[in-house]
Amino acid sequence: MVAVGFIIGVLQDSCETALNSSTDALFTAAACMAEDDQLAKNALRG
Repeated sequence: MVAVGFIIGVLQDSCETALNSSTDALFTAAACMAEDDQLAKNALRG
């Protein structure tokens, strides 16, 4: 039974790490897109 709990813990940790990584990538992409939009607006103003 201890081995089953250990395996579940490892799987849960792996899923959590994958989710955190994908969320970080999503937020980074959103921030880059917002910055690009802001730079484009500032360039149009002069």
